Amino acid sequence: MHIVLIDWRIKAVMTDDFLNYWKTKVTVNDRSKMIGEFLSEPSPKVSFLWITWDLNEEIAADVVRYINVGLWADAAAFHDQIKGYFDPSSGPKEFEYELRRRALLKPKCWRVGGWTLPIGDSDGVL
Repeated sequence: MHIVLIDWRIKAVMTDDFLNYWKTKVTVNDRSKMIGEFLSEPSPKVSFLWITWDLNEEIAADVVRYINVGLWADAAAFHDQIKGYFDPSSGPKEFEYELRRRALLKPKCWRVGGWTLPIGDSDGVL
């Protein structure tokens, strides 16, 4: 398994455009090796005092950060499905404050709990 992190920094006035793009334009046609993808908003430290890494501290006031967390069977499966959306040479999309950053994580150890992943897509996701 691989975990893919994508750090999206979005112009605050264009968050609706970005969310629509993520839901309807960056589709995954073959999900057989995708465990799940979660476009997530970092919670502010003030809301949970145990947070020691506030992902919103380092961004400008007119920027909204989203972190996409993808769980995939392997890196090749992710790349096969998403490579058509990779073109760093074209620069950031109109709604991006800066070009998104990607990281690939390979778990070394893990625990599995009793809670399950959601059984369907969130509203509006294709």
